[in-house]
Amino acid sequence: MELRAAQEQQNFACHIITLNPEAPATQEILRSLQQQGVEAGVFTAVDGRQGYPQLQPGEYLNQRMSMLRNRRYMTATEVGCYLSHLRAVRHSYEAGHQFVCLLEDDVVIEPDFGRVVRELTREPRDIVRLMALKLRRRKVVGEVLPGFSLTRPERGTLGTQAYLLSRAGMEKFLAHASDIHRAIDHVLDHFFLFDLETYAVEPHLVYERHSASTISKRAADAGRRPNLLESLLYHPLKMWFSGRRHLYFWRKRAELYPNQWPRELPGKSPRLRGKGRACEALLESPGGGQLAGE
Repeated sequence: MELRAAQEQQNFACHIITLNPEAPATQEILRSLQQQGVEAGVFTAVDGRQGYPQLQPGEYLNQRMSMLRNRRYMTATEVGCYLSHLRAVRHSYEAGHQFVCLLEDDVVIEPDFGRVVRELTREPRDIVRLMALKLRRRKVVGEVLPGFSLTRPERGTLGTQAYLLSRAGMEKFLAHASDIHRAIDHVLDHFFLFDLETYAVEPHLVYERHSASTISKRAADAGRRPNLLESLLYHPLKMWFSGRRHLYFWRKRAELYPNQWPRELPGKSPRLRGKGRACEALLESPGGGQLAGE
């Protein structure tokens, strides 16, 4: 009930992005949220399964940049997933919401989701990732509620299954993301390009199901490969983006450092992973192994 009141007072919106609103998994998410006092609705995803979706004014599919950055074109399903998130954010922004929580339809809601999200809406932050698929070094910046930490990840945590945007975060996202050339999760992971102040919650408030979302981000190969000039430009462009990232690290050093790896697994998603000995030890530990593979 408390979050319902917060939704009225702070103009908070929560949407489940799905191609199948009547699917049992989608309905289960809606029930779980309602039980925790979160009024949520369904945002119908953009379907890219039968071909490239039609773009709306202000949306630009930049396949040239996709070839330079990814060495391939974006697939139709990637574009569909991308537009699903872009339009859901735009819908909430144009509706005047101060916060929007977006969930994909392949998640399970943890018991404390409602009360933690309610607490997160007390202070606007550009984006708070409510789950992640990749372990990263991060700085613990405070406690949201007893047992839940707010962190600043050094790098992208991968995945768009669940996140909370403030109005300022929506503005930054919409200004940057209308040029479409990377998968939507990569856009959020490259927060350093548009100064999207990124936070995360530990432990995660949702976890990913084994079954895939209806808004699949990947599909069959999208066509031609880079020509000689595009191949030659790939590494200089990659170095330029790397330079942007390290400049961001330097500018935000007081907010990002010192940081450290998590001491225990922050979530239950089967695909949770990470690189390096610290991550491998965490994932292979008795408790971690069970969570990573269940």
